Amino acid sequence: MKTIYIKFNSRGEQVRGFYQLATRAWVTSLPDEIYKVPIDSLQILDAQYISYRRATDEEVAKAHDKIRNPFALVLQ
Repeated sequence: MKTIYIKFNSRGEQVRGFYQLATRAWVTSLPDEIYKVPIDSLQILDAQYISYRRATDEEVAKAHDKIRNPFALVLQ
């Protein structure tokens, strides 16, 4: 299954989008409001006119770094 990392364009879109994905597909939440979802589930968001964008590689890397080493951010 192919996946994609997304960010919602506003807090309201995030609430609506997360609910739709959590109840009708699956979603993995990462730090900094980044979500990993199946590419096929983007149809759900599009059908509900929920705006989102693809997360940049830099945003995804930063989110993964926070998971792998949460104390590194404190030490900086």
